[in-house]
Amino acid sequence: MHISENTAPGFFPWLMGALKNILRTFGLSERRSVIDPPKEPDNHAEQPAFSGRCIVFSDTDNCVKSLKYTLRFAGILNEKDELTDNLKGISIFHTGDMIGKKNPDPSVVEYWQTLHQDALAKGCHVKLIVGNHEQEIWQKIMAGEKYGMQAEQVHWLNEFIESLDLFHVAGPILFMHGYPTLEFLQALLHFKEVTGKDLNCFNTDHYKRALISVDAMRQYSYVRERRQTHYLLYDVADASRYYKKQGRDVGAVLAQLKIDIVVHGHRPQRSGVQADYEFGKWIPKVRMIGNDTMVRSSGIGATVIRVASSGAVDIDFINKKTESEKLRRKVREVLMEPLISSSASSLTSPKDAEIKSATQG
Repeated sequence: MHISENTAPGFFPWLMGALKNILRTFGLSERRSVIDPPKEPDNHAEQPAFSGRCIVFSDTDNCVKSLKYTLRFAGILNEKDELTDNLKGISIFHTGDMIGKKNPDPSVVEYWQTLHQDALAKGCHVKLIVGNHEQEIWQKIMAGEKYGMQAEQVHWLNEFIESLDLFHVAGPILFMHGYPTLEFLQALLHFKEVTGKDLNCFNTDHYKRALISVDAMRQYSYVRERRQTHYLLYDVADASRYYKKQGRDVGAVLAQLKIDIVVHGHRPQRSGVQADYEFGKWIPKVRMIGNDTMVRSSGIGATVIRVASSGAVDIDFINKKTESEKLRRKVREVLMEPLISSSASSLTSPKDAEIKSATQG
């Protein structure tokens, strides 16, 4: 059968599904280089509760070496790169661009899926969010790109990307890849008001249903070209200008959603240090953290968060400039011991951020 370049995009998911069934029929489905992702509960009420202790990675771009080093620094991996034992209740987040968009590496996908499975066995939850790299890879796969891989590898890479959520809300924190736009946040608020569901259900009810075609998905992608009026997410060309104009409205919607902190990646911080309280003067009462510290080149980088039952938040930044034995001990204490007192100071203003930065060096 000849497949032309003009073949409808929706044809390829059908073809991949048919291929999968044929492989299973002949007992060939085990011959793959990546493994099945763990099955997530269908009902968000059954999802593991957010314990308030997490480590957040962003934009590792095919680099597992720096990821492992940071996990060892935090005490999540031992010197043999095996998961340690005291991990119950810890969450590991990645806010997208796990894979390099020009040369996606199936072994990176396999590492994350294996880490996900092994972590669950120890009571640790891994949450992976889609980045523009994964979205661009998916779009090219839908157009017939194979990246020099076997058909089966392409299929499993495609399936992995389709399993990723667009964002995740845990307590007062929004984790996503790029900058939250006003249109996107208004859509979340509308979803919450109309359905009464958990905000994370938006991923299944809307985002993943849009993966039927490239055109449908693009309303949620970080497109760089001139955006269309119906796009909810897009690559904000000049974030400072955008939030200077839209910041108060963005902050108002976040307040209605009860979100106080946004952790994102996507825009590299050339300093190698997380950008804390980004646009604080334009988005009142919201702590926005740019977490892309160029981990691939710096060799280390993550944000560690602990939230008390009182709502108090303690945040530490791991990067090349803060790396120290003192920080190593503190991060391990933060992650391994649940915060049950309300003594930790709640960081809710740029002034507090300055104090916090001073204590962190």
